[in-house]
Amino acid sequence: GPIGHLPKAPGTWGTLFAIPFSIALFQWAGIWGALAVSIALILFSVWCCGAAEKVLHQRDPGCVVLDEFVAVPVCYLGVALFNPQIQMQLTETGSLLSYQSIGLHLAVFILFRIFDIWKPWPVGPSQKWPRGWGVVMDDILAAGYVNLVLCLIFVLF
Repeated sequence: GPIGHLPKAPGTWGTLFAIPFSIALFQWAGIWGALAVSIALILFSVWCCGAAEKVLHQRDPGCVVLDEFVAVPVCYLGVALFNPQIQMQLTETGSLLSYQSIGLHLAVFILFRIFDIWKPWPVGPSQKWPRGWGVVMDDILAAGYVNLVLCLIFVLF
């Protein structure tokens, strides 16, 4: 799509555009609906990203940012499931632009980009998985790290 063709750092652009999508998803579907939609989108994106690799004759083509797009909602899921305050911020319209919500979105953006670029174990090795699985799962695993860090922050502070 067009987001992957924006100048420099397509993954960063994909992440940036995925945050409003994630907010809308949680507002529309609630926490459990967002979980169900995320699972469906992950499976769909594995197929799409695998097809893109074949068509473009590239491994994990940079212009394909669907993997970032489906991983960003996952960045919110774990922390929202275990923290009712975060769940409320994501699902109730009135708290959407609160100071805490904006901080959460900024933290998701920064942490996801760090883990997606750094690729700590098992994020990096997962890129070698066949077909579209490697393209998508490294981002899903990076989202898992985001959840771990956010949960730690909320437990400690």
